[in-house]
Amino acid sequence: MANVILYTRVSTDEQAEKGFSLRDQKEKLERYADANGYTVVQHFQDDHSAKTFERPAFNKLLAFVKNNKGFVKKLLVIKFDRFSRDLEGGLVMITQLKKFGVEVEAIEQLLDDSVPENILMKAIYMATPQVENARRSLNTTNGMRKAMKEGRWVSGAPIGYKNARDTLNRPIIVFSKDEPLVKKAFELYVTGLWEIDALRKEMNKQGLKVSRNRFWSLLRDPFYYGMIRIKEYKNEREELVKGLHAAIINEELFNEVQYVLSGKKKIKAKKSKAKEELALRGFLVCSCCGKNLTGSASKGNGGTYYYYHCQSGCKERFKSDIAHTSFNNWLTSISIKPEIASLYIAVMEDVFKTNEGDREAEIKKINQQIATIKDKQGKVAESLIEGGLDKHDYKMLKEKYAMQIVELKNRIDDLKSASSGFAEFTKFGFSLLSNLSYYYNQSNLENKQKMIGLIFPEKLVFSNSSYRTTKPNELLTLMCNNINDLGVVKTKKTSNNESLSLVVARRGIEPLFEE
Repeated sequence: MANVILYTRVSTDEQAEKGFSLRDQKEKLERYADANGYTVVQHFQDDHSAKTFERPAFNKLLAFVKNNKGFVKKLLVIKFDRFSRDLEGGLVMITQLKKFGVEVEAIEQLLDDSVPENILMKAIYMATPQVENARRSLNTTNGMRKAMKEGRWVSGAPIGYKNARDTLNRPIIVFSKDEPLVKKAFELYVTGLWEIDALRKEMNKQGLKVSRNRFWSLLRDPFYYGMIRIKEYKNEREELVKGLHAAIINEELFNEVQYVLSGKKKIKAKKSKAKEELALRGFLVCSCCGKNLTGSASKGNGGTYYYYHCQSGCKERFKSDIAHTSFNNWLTSISIKPEIASLYIAVMEDVFKTNEGDREAEIKKINQQIATIKDKQGKVAESLIEGGLDKHDYKMLKEKYAMQIVELKNRIDDLKSASSGFAEFTKFGFSLLSNLSYYYNQSNLENKQKMIGLIFPEKLVFSNSSYRTTKPNELLTLMCNNINDLGVVKTKKTSNNESLSLVVARRGIEPLFEE
């Protein structure tokens, strides 16, 4: 009596859509084994796709025959498509099993391997499901493209819209509660006053929750002015067709936004009352009374001169150019310790490389999950066409799969947006600390004031051509040379390093200048 293994397989979709039963398969295989005098020594069953052999139960089966070479003579399956739906992979696995003395036998497609022509028949049995899968995928693709060419949206609703049904229960796209916010995003960005990520964060605060990459795609999507983009496919060129959905914006506004996105329209800096000649205004306090100094211009001797002075009636008053020269001289004297810079960069690079590798692996894993779900979508669409699935079940499965894909894509967007430029900014930060005076003088007024605020957590006092402060930046004190050249008013020591870091440039100070 020959020892045999039973193998049954059915995917979750097949159970739901076609009524396949693992129990029925097992009973048929057991009756066949009994009728032929076979001894069943093991039974393995899977609920995974048969496109590849990366299936949990099949891997255990393979390990069993390897560890018990010669003990099992046959592997029994109902049909060859339960074994494999990939011709090449199936033939390779049959050959591999033969090396362990195991013959694959499909009880409903019996073939005598001693007949050479039956090798061709075996190939046909395994190739047929592969052809069917390819045909189903092609039909689904063609059907979706045809629907899109007719102006119908066939995927999950974009941000600002939601999936709904008309009076005849046909799927349609209608506005969601986010529609006003999407429109506002376009209207604000076209002004040229917003950097794209600053606008995204502002819209997030107002309730439009969207990741960085998705927001960029949103502003470029013609769907919002009533068009559907059909991507290039085989010999068909990419094209735009008029959609059946209502537009959120008009085409003119969309084109203006594209003009801004192209970089041809420069982003305008928001106007500020600050003056370059009074860059330290807001950072200085009176050496006499401790109140904030202001600044103003004074005309005389054929020119305009700028002064910092007290607002409380004190006699504190000095020329701004003298204060600026002294401040610049102090910045020139500061430099980061080389050994600290090298060590810190090496550690940070190692951390970033590790994190980026984990992130890429996770994105790859999620993409594989998306591919599996898309395969399921194709199967349910084919089942509906063939009449094996009613519309209610089809709707439930389709919506479930669509939501799963949306969620997975959102996870990818979040992972990509988390791929920060900290490594780049870390290096820039050290360059900044090594060349404070250079970057300060090359910066615009806004960045100059941001740099001052980062370097000094407290206000400055200018007296006798030198500066002092009640609280220096403690992190800079540790990392830089000559930081203590700046006088410090002795006060009770406090520590709050959380807000002191200048190693990585804060948002708004960009590495625009090269040494």
